Amino acid sequence: MAEQPYTLRRRISWAAAAVIIGIVAAGFWNYHVVDDFGKNVVAAPLIGEDPAAATYEDKGAGFGFLFAAVAGLAATFTACNCVVFSMLPGLTCSKAASRFTAVRALLVFLAGVTVVCAAYGVYIGALGDGQLSQYNEREVRLSQAQTTFTILGCMMVIWSLITFGFMNRVISCLPASIRRFFASPMTQAGLMGLMSGFFAIGRPYPVFRDFLAYAAESGSVLYVMAAMVVQGIGQSVGLILVFAILIGGFGRKLSAWTAAHPEKLRLISSVALMIGGAYFIYYWGLAFAYDIGRWGFKLNWYAN
Repeated sequence: MAEQPYTLRRRISWAAAAVIIGIVAAGFWNYHVVDDFGKNVVAAPLIGEDPAAATYEDKGAGFGFLFAAVAGLAATFTACNCVVFSMLPGLTCSKAASRFTAVRALLVFLAGVTVVCAAYGVYIGALGDGQLSQYNEREVRLSQAQTTFTILGCMMVIWSLITFGFMNRVISCLPASIRRFFASPMTQAGLMGLMSGFFAIGRPYPVFRDFLAYAAESGSVLYVMAAMVVQGIGQSVGLILVFAILIGGFGRKLSAWTAAHPEKLRLISSVALMIGGAYFIYYWGLAFAYDIGRWGFKLNWYAN
C-alpha cells in the first residue's frame, strides 16, 4: 500500500472536482452528435448508410467481421464507450517504467476485453436469431445499459477511492499477497480490460444492435463469438491509437517521469477513474431514473 504524499484535504478536493467534471460532462452530453458521427462518418463509408439492411445470407461471414470491427469503432465516443479513455493513464505508465511493460499491459488489457466479448458472443449466438429480436429491442437494451454501466461506474469510483488512499484502513485488512496481486500493473491492466469488455453488454447503440442481428443470422455460436471478439478490438482502437502515440513518441520521457513521480501518476489515474465513474453513474443511472440529465436539450442548446 503506497504512501500518500498529498494531504487528505487536497485529495478530497481533487476527488470532488473529478466528480463535478464527470457529472457536468454527463449532463451536457450530446448523444446525437457522437452517435451520428459514428454512424455517418465511421460506419456509412465502410458498411453502407443503412446497416440494418445488410443480411448474413447476402453478405456472408467476411462482411460480418468487417461489420463487427466497424460497429466497435463507431461506438468509440458514444456514451457507452467513451469512458474507456479514463483508463488510459493507468494503462500507459507503470512503476516498471519500460516500453516492453507498457505494451505487455496493453496486450493483457486486450485479453480481458477478448474474454468478456467471447463469452458474450457465445450467449448471443445461443439465443439465436429468433430470441435475439426481442432481446435486441431498444427499450430492453436501454434497461440493460442502465444496470451495466451504473455498476461499472460504481466499480470505477471504488477503484478511484482506493488509489486516492481513502480506503487504506479497509485495504490494510487484506492479506499482503492479495494486496500485491491487485497492485501489479498487469493485474490492473487485466481488470481494466474486463471492465472495458463489459461496455458491449447492454450497449443500445443502433449500429451495434444491427451488428448483433447480422451475426445471429449466421446460426453459428462460434461465428458470433469470433465476430464479437473482433467488435471488442474495434471498440478499443481509439485507446490503442492514443496509447501507441504516447508510448511511441514519448515512451522514454514517460518512463523517466513515472519513475521520478509515481505519486503524480497515481493522482492522475485516480482523477481519471473518478471522472469516468461519476459520468457513468450520473448518465446511465441517475439521469435516466430521475430525468435529471439532457441539460443541453432542456436548455434548447441542442436540437432534439
